Amino acid sequence: MTRALLFATMLFAAQIATSSPAQDAKAKPKAPAPSKPAVPAKPAVPAKAAKQPVSFLHEVAPVLVENCIACHNPRKSESKYVMTTFEQLAKGGRQGEGMTLVHGKPDESYLIESIRPDATPRMPYKLDPLPGDKIALLERWVSEGGKYDGGSPSEDWTILMHKVERVSIPEVYPATLPITALAFSPDGLTVAASGFHELTLWSTQTGAPAGRRDGQAERLYRLAYSPDGKWLAVASGDPGIYGVARLFRVEAGGKLEPARDLVETQDVVFAVAFSPDSKRVAVAGADRAVRVVEVETGKVVFQVEDHADWVLDVAFSPDGKRLASGSRDKSAKVFDVDKKESLVTFPGHLQPVYAVAFTPDGKGVVSGGEDAHVRFWNPDADGKQIRSIDGFGGSVYALMFTPDGQNLLAAGADKVVRVMSDKGSSVRKLEGHGDWIYSLAVTRDGKTIASGSWDGQVRLWNRADGKFLRAFTAAPGFKK
Repeated sequence: MTRALLFATMLFAAQIATSSPAQDAKAKPKAPAPSKPAVPAKPAVPAKAAKQPVSFLHEVAPVLVENCIACHNPRKSESKYVMTTFEQLAKGGRQGEGMTLVHGKPDESYLIESIRPDATPRMPYKLDPLPGDKIALLERWVSEGGKYDGGSPSEDWTILMHKVERVSIPEVYPATLPITALAFSPDGLTVAASGFHELTLWSTQTGAPAGRRDGQAERLYRLAYSPDGKWLAVASGDPGIYGVARLFRVEAGGKLEPARDLVETQDVVFAVAFSPDSKRVAVAGADRAVRVVEVETGKVVFQVEDHADWVLDVAFSPDGKRLASGSRDKSAKVFDVDKKESLVTFPGHLQPVYAVAFTPDGKGVVSGGEDAHVRFWNPDADGKQIRSIDGFGGSVYALMFTPDGQNLLAAGADKVVRVMSDKGSSVRKLEGHGDWIYSLAVTRDGKTIASGSWDGQVRLWNRADGKFLRAFTAAPGFKK
C-alpha cells in the first residue's frame, strides 16, 4: 500500500531467502584428515550424469519475469511485443517478427541476438545487461529446440509458473512481517493472519499458534470469512508479477480446504469482500479492475475498470446491491452490481483512499486514507460529503463497523485503534501498538477486536470497555 510497506516485505522476503535453520546452527568442527593408506584404493569413477534439457517454466521463465515482463505485457507492450504467452513470445513484436524464436538456432533468433552485450538496441533496454550465465541459459534453451513445457501455447505462462512453483517456508521466521490482513474464525476461537507465502492461525485464548496454510502468494493483503461461516477468501500476490484471490472452504473444526482460485491477475490483488448473503465475493487490486464473482460457480458476474489506479478496498452495501471501492487514484466510488454500472465518485480525500465501508443503514459510505481523515458521504446525492473526522496522526489504513452497527473502528499510522459511534463521535482509543496499524478484525458477537501492525504484532481488545486482553507476534517461531 505504501513504499515503506513494500520495502519492509521485500526485506523480509530477502531474509527468508538467505536464512535457514542450518545456517543459524553452530557449525560442526571438521573431522581430522584420514591417514594415507599404504596401498590406495582406486576410486570409483562415477557415471557422468546426463544433462537435463532446460525447462522453460522452471529456468527460462524466471529470467524473463525478472528482466522482460515489466515492459512486454498486455498492458505495456513496448515495440508491440507481448511475452506473457509462449505463442506471442515466439512470434515477436514490431522488431524481429517471425525471427524472434528460431527453434534450434540461437544465432538466428532475435530473442537471443537482442540480449547479447553488443546488441543495438540491447535488452533489457537502458538497464544492466543480463549476466553471462543467464544469456548462456537462454542460448542453450533455444539450441535444444526452444520448447515450451507448459500446456497451451496461448495460456498465460506467468500465471502458470506460480502454480507450479513451490516456495520453501521456514519453520522459524527470521524476521517479523507487517500484518496486512486479519480475520476472526466464525467461532471466534482463532484469528487468521497474513504470513510469508502462507496464512497463519492463532488461538485467541492464548495467542499460541493454531495452524498454518502454505502454498499462498508471497504477500497476503486481505482475509475475509463469509457471513455464513462457510468460506474464507484471500487477496494476495507477488507485487508487479502475479495476483490471486483464493477461496477456501471452512470445514469442521475450522480446517481450511482449497475450493478454487476466484481471480488471477498479473499484479497484486489487494481486496476481497463477501456479499451479506455469502453468495458473491468482490475482488479488486492493482490491475484497476473491480470484479464480483459467484462463490459456488466461480463465474464473474460483474467487472469494471472505472478507477485510474490500484483499487485498495471494496465493501458491499447491507442489501448487497451496491459496492463501494477505494483507490490510489484518490477517489472512492459506488457501483450498482446488478445493473453493472458506476453510480457516483467521491473525490473529497485528494489523497489515496485505503479503506471504505457502507454505513449500517446503507445510506452512506465511510472512507479513509492518506489525508488522515475519515469522511462520511452520501452516494445518493452525487457523492456529497456529510461530515469529516480529523485528529488522526497519519494515514487511515483500516475501517470497519462492528456487527451490530453501533461502532465504527478505525486505525492507521498513528498506532491507535479508535472506537467511534456509528456517526463518528469518539468513544475510546485503544493504545499500545508500537508501530503503524494496517489491519482490523472483530468477532461475530462483536465482543473482541483484533489489530495488526507493521512490527508483526497482533493485539486483542475487549470492545465493551477497551480492556487489553493479550498480544502476540504473528511470525511462527520468531524470537527477538
